[in-house]
Amino acid sequence: MHVLATRACRELDRRGLAVDLVTGLAMSTRVSDQSGLSAHSRFTNIAGSMTVVPGGFEAVLDPVTSLPRPVVIVDDVVTTGATLTEAARALRAVGLTDVRACTIAATRRRFGDADV
Repeated sequence: MHVLATRACRELDRRGLAVDLVTGLAMSTRVSDQSGLSAHSRFTNIAGSMTVVPGGFEAVLDPVTSLPRPVVIVDDVVTTGATLTEAARALRAVGLTDVRACTIAATRRRFGDADV
């Protein structure tokens, strides 16, 4: 993920959009491997497991206004959205309200026998 985020930042910078790469989240509790878990179990498994690292909040403050800048969570594949939901929860818990997500791919959602 770090390589992917670094490349994305480089490309955005090349296009004239200044961004900073901040590794601002960490796991605060152990979670089970998400593979093989149902959507409900994934959300339950990861709920409350992430925290903003010391200095993570300060790293996204605008140096001129001291207001939080938008934050983009980078993830490779969205399966149920549980990881992105938990990451956003941890960021919002410290007052970062403009939280967005960027992913490379998403799996098909299954409802009964139908793919969505």
